[in-house]
Amino acid sequence: MDQPQQDGLNLLIFLPLLFLSCSNGSIFLFFRRTFQNRNRPSAEKMSLRIDSNTNFPECVVDAGKVILGTRRRQEMDPRLREKQNEIILQAVCALLNSGGGIIKAEIENKGYNYESHGVGLDVPPIFRSHLDEMQQENHFLIFVKSWNTEAGVPLATLCSNLYHRQRTSTDVMDSQEALAFLKRRTQTLTNINVSNSLSPQAAQSSVQYEGNTKALAAALFDRKRLQYLEKLNFPESKHVEFVMFSTDVSHRVKDRLPKCVSALANTEGGYVFFGVHDGTCQVIGCEKEKIDLTSFRASIDGCIKKLPVHHFCTQRPEIQYVLNFLEVHDKGALRGYVCAIKVEQFCCAVFAKVPSSWQVKDNRVRQLPTREWTAWMMEADPDLSRCPEMVLALSLSSATPRSKTVCIHKNLERLKEQQKRYFPVFSDRVVYTPESLYKELFSQHKGLRDLINTEMRPFSQGILIFSQSWAVDLGLQEKQGVICDALLISQNNTPILYTIFSKWDAGCKGYSMVVAYSLKQKLVNKGGYTGRLCITPLVCVLNSDRKAQSVCGSYLQIYPESYNFMTPQHMEALLQSLVIVLLGFKSFLSEELGSEVLNLLTNKQYELLSKNLRKTKELFVHGLPGSGKTILALKIMEKIKNVFHCEPTDILYICENYPLKKLVSKKNICQPVTRKNFMKNNFERVQHIVIDDAQNFRTEDGDWYGKAKFITQTARDGPGVLWIFLDYFQTNHLSCSGLPPLSDQYPREEITRVVRSADPIANYLQQIMQEARQNLPPNLPPGSLVMLYEPKWAQGVPGNLEIIEDLNLEEILVYVADKCRFLLQNGYSPRDIAVLFTKASEVEKYKDRLLTAMRKRKMSQLDEECDLLLQVGDALDVLTNHIVLDSVCRFSGLERNIVFGINAGVTQQAGVYNLLLCLASRAKRHLYILKASV
Repeated sequence: MDQPQQDGLNLLIFLPLLFLSCSNGSIFLFFRRTFQNRNRPSAEKMSLRIDSNTNFPECVVDAGKVILGTRRRQEMDPRLREKQNEIILQAVCALLNSGGGIIKAEIENKGYNYESHGVGLDVPPIFRSHLDEMQQENHFLIFVKSWNTEAGVPLATLCSNLYHRQRTSTDVMDSQEALAFLKRRTQTLTNINVSNSLSPQAAQSSVQYEGNTKALAAALFDRKRLQYLEKLNFPESKHVEFVMFSTDVSHRVKDRLPKCVSALANTEGGYVFFGVHDGTCQVIGCEKEKIDLTSFRASIDGCIKKLPVHHFCTQRPEIQYVLNFLEVHDKGALRGYVCAIKVEQFCCAVFAKVPSSWQVKDNRVRQLPTREWTAWMMEADPDLSRCPEMVLALSLSSATPRSKTVCIHKNLERLKEQQKRYFPVFSDRVVYTPESLYKELFSQHKGLRDLINTEMRPFSQGILIFSQSWAVDLGLQEKQGVICDALLISQNNTPILYTIFSKWDAGCKGYSMVVAYSLKQKLVNKGGYTGRLCITPLVCVLNSDRKAQSVCGSYLQIYPESYNFMTPQHMEALLQSLVIVLLGFKSFLSEELGSEVLNLLTNKQYELLSKNLRKTKELFVHGLPGSGKTILALKIMEKIKNVFHCEPTDILYICENYPLKKLVSKKNICQPVTRKNFMKNNFERVQHIVIDDAQNFRTEDGDWYGKAKFITQTARDGPGVLWIFLDYFQTNHLSCSGLPPLSDQYPREEITRVVRSADPIANYLQQIMQEARQNLPPNLPPGSLVMLYEPKWAQGVPGNLEIIEDLNLEEILVYVADKCRFLLQNGYSPRDIAVLFTKASEVEKYKDRLLTAMRKRKMSQLDEECDLLLQVGDALDVLTNHIVLDSVCRFSGLERNIVFGINAGVTQQAGVYNLLLCLASRAKRHLYILKASV
């Protein structure tokens, strides 16, 4: 069997097993659907489908058969021409909104030549710069790059189907007009009274002419009978539209009515008269024999009630309209009717039909629902005024439709600086990176160096980025037999993804295609890369006899020349998107700001996350408060899942307090438990364990460390991962923690970059850390508070620290109530505030008294605010909009912008500095420590 036949057979064997989800939710290779599509009836073949049997590492949309050529398309049946053009445009729109891809169409007319005959498709000018075309034998290929939001709108749309009245015409809004209209609607809701009548007395028109016309239209609307060919004494205007009936009365109304109602409702309301000539203003009507008033009224009511609407308001009223049939008489006899409809101005947005905008989702080309389209159009960067420490690294206004806002702490390296450090571009050589990884790989796999150097000979400039597994880096499952992957980005070439296998098998080609496709989608949809992009997969085999060969490459398809990188600037832009892909994670700010926001890992966090988990099965990670230990724990569990092909039930996350456990459970990446439940139950099926906040564990229920180590060492598939995150500085008890001696905590890593706290709080933390070192509690091992590396604290973040002593309890509670009221008056919300007591018993003891103090602060002008004040709960629902009232211990691992620490009866006992540090590290911007007098 020759190699192409073998490749095909291998792919058929492999495809049913390869259900790898890609970043846009589609499944790139889907065996079963391929054959379902082939067996569809012929009438369905004009619809769009995803081509699963392709040699492009792309989302390929099969548009069926099409006639091409400028002259030939002009001569074809107009309805067929329009249908074919509509299908192509839907595919273009879907790919623009989904990270790009390729449209494949079978050329129906024989003898067609792209160069001499042209194309003949009617493509909107705004789309053309995103397209490249190529003929490939009897197929026509359209290469679609992702939509660029710098075009002024967040997504590609063929037609908004939002109408408005402009002077005497009903016009559809283009995308930019629709976006401006939607923004105005959200800003002027309070100025619109949907119950207002459209009578002239209530209208406040700035133009007398419009007011007079509207008054005359209102008078006409109230008349019972009209005369045939009567000339009305007013023309069409902004508030009045005349529409003639056609031969097919029902079709004319169904075609025209949605546009009229949408336009009037979206403007200032008005009237539409069916049966009046728009040019002569003469009454014509519809002949009575052609209209049944009862069924016609029902048809109109049904049509209007089905119109898509989108509400920004909470009242959610329906479209308000009144329908009248005005009799038309000729020489005293009833000849027919004029259909008059009065439409009131709508509070929000009325569409004539669902917006014509498309996406690729769930392996299908789908039209966006009205609500989703509107939300997507309105999506914008969150307001960072409440997060002064953050700056934008990627804005939604200059990215791709599926991108998310990316923020970086203002005192950390900017995106471009990180790119230059991780992935530098030199003009005179190909750079291999990261150095430690490729040197390790070269030393472990003889012949790999020669293979790579041979592959690099044709390239004089660029960067080759090695990875243990690019699949794992992208959130896909690792494949056995992969020695490494390496991504080459070089000038005047398309990026190449090399996958080095130890041996060839049926899944190699499919694996490389999926990883290349997923990488391209991530760079565009997460990294926000707006240029033309493809990733060329290349498979090499490094056999045990050290002979290397390239076994996959000839099957790959050709891309247009424009897909080659032309300048170092293109390369750097792509590499900056790569930084976002590799270092980006969903920020906890997302809940606070109300939209998804990405942050970037610090250098040390990324270094730890990049570790080879097969070689680093056990690790102790010591991290200072605010250094991102919990974030790293979550990310490492995601990596465990993909490296070891795990289910969430195979990974155990253990923490001390229930609120943190509940927060992690929402991620659906592991089986989270508290230490107490871990000791009570059997977890024989668990293979990997991640422990967070281990310094606060205790041995009161048994040897938790011994149990965790036994479970991972005896896992059914061999020794599993055991990573333990801790910070001795934040120890909040004086009991034995159960951790092994400090000397036995090996291997050990430290995270010393602190990015969470405002300057006054950071300075206080450093002071308390020094005090804690000098007053070491008896339960902490010597040297546990000595860091191997100097801590680094982000500076320049405004905030507030107040320490107030010698207050009685009543004064403390009044102070908290007054300060909460002040903070809420100045833009903060209940979700920003936590009130923490030293002991859990104090929470219930003083809760009612604190609420009473808050109620006493109630003032008549602050009724709504006081309702917010009284939304108090515990740390279990830390993400909800209420003030947290709980103990310091239960709030461990969590954070809020504003923290009140009430230390009733605190004395200078051993461990007090650690407890203070645990309290202070929970606050991001404002910290109030209130010490009651003894």
